[in-house]
Amino acid sequence: MDKIDASKNLRLLVGYSSSITQVCRQIKISRQQFTKYLSGKASPRLQSLQRICDYFGLEDWELLLPHEDFRKLIALRPPQGLSTNRSYANEFVSDIRNKSSPTDSLGPFLGYYYNHFIVKARESMIQRSLVYLFEADGMVATKTIERIANHDGTIGVSKYDGIAYYSGHRLYISEREKFLEQTIWHTTLYATTTKREQFFSGLGLGNTTDSVQDISCYRSIFQFLGRSVNTRDALRGCGLFGLSDPEIPAYIREHIENKIEIGENAFVAA
Repeated sequence: MDKIDASKNLRLLVGYSSSITQVCRQIKISRQQFTKYLSGKASPRLQSLQRICDYFGLEDWELLLPHEDFRKLIALRPPQGLSTNRSYANEFVSDIRNKSSPTDSLGPFLGYYYNHFIVKARESMIQRSLVYLFEADGMVATKTIERIANHDGTIGVSKYDGIAYYSGHRLYISEREKFLEQTIWHTTLYATTTKREQFFSGLGLGNTTDSVQDISCYRSIFQFLGRSVNTRDALRGCGLFGLSDPEIPAYIREHIENKIEIGENAFVAA
């Protein structure tokens, strides 16, 4: 069995269902084990494969088809017992789930990063936060922590949860702030899987915790720290830094300011 094609096909099928939990409950396979099938870390044994195929109304050989052939099959014959008229929303969610698989292009990007950006309220300072990309439920999830010193000397902390996905040599991250759940932030970064880069430049767009009313766009530069780090030490490196602070790598200091260059009519990533 080609694990990559099988896991992609399975993720496509799950997109027709309301949740992974629902599928696991119906086919009587633990979510932990089913997640391994989705990520390609394991292949279902014959009995489990038969239960999966029976649930979705497929022959076992159909689930093992090359992914592009399988997509064409499902487009013509949606899974039985679920939606027979697949909605645009389900199509979109399934596509995002496939692009967020750690077994495909996203695998090389797992690990810890510093994210650098300059916000409107602190134009003379570079803000640095810690971002973690990791595997969860057959997808790549993200956690971001921001630590900022308040005027009274206390440390303010903001936390974000999100997902990452990869398409067209770009790394996309969509996150939501955990506490108030009013801040949504999207980051798009130039990224390639052909070689390991230390810095990834892009743009961030959304509404900030400083003002949920304003929509802002900032230059963003990710700095890769490693697959594993001492998180306590990494968090100590977060906060605000001057534009010329040597703690911030020179490449970042030279490309992070939110300026539109002469001749440009749009905000473009470095």
